Amino acid sequence: MEDDILEANIRSEIRDWSKTALEVPNKEYNDFPVCPFAAKAWSDNKVDIQFKYGCSPEVFYQILSNYNDKYELVILIDFEYDEEPERFYEYLDGINECISNANFTDRDLYVMGFHPDDEANPIIDHEGFEQTVDVSYAMIFIQRLSLLYKSSQKLSMLNYYKRESGDYEAETIMKRRKELYRRL
Repeated sequence: MEDDILEANIRSEIRDWSKTALEVPNKEYNDFPVCPFAAKAWSDNKVDIQFKYGCSPEVFYQILSNYNDKYELVILIDFEYDEEPERFYEYLDGINECISNANFTDRDLYVMGFHPDDEANPIIDHEGFEQTVDVSYAMIFIQRLSLLYKSSQKLSMLNYYKRESGDYEAETIMKRRKELYRRL
């Protein structure tokens, strides 16, 4: 019962964060929302949130092996994440490489993460968001590589990625996604 309440609170917190920080126009993103597709994905019920409580990556691997196309995005809440952010991101890079090398059933997937020790992005307005859950967790975002790549290509043509401020490595990220997409 306690887990059910925690999960409901986290779902609510993530939804609130998306509404207040990701879905509103932002001048640093050429007046696009930080995540231009988030509002529609939420309204179309295309976002799923799942939970991983133990150290075993089995839940994560099950999602990757049985990806449900009912959703455009699966967010895995990980309570037993690697506390060292660099190792956490290296692990996710390794998972993307494994996916690309057909170590999972589906090669058309891509993972990204958010580590709780990450510094807040200064160009994202978090002022309307109030954290309500006092439990620390990492987030792993799982989605179709092809959808992500094609969507980012559309945004690129609209100058979404051209900005001066923030410590954002868009070019590096885009290059890596393109490389993985070409392997499909």
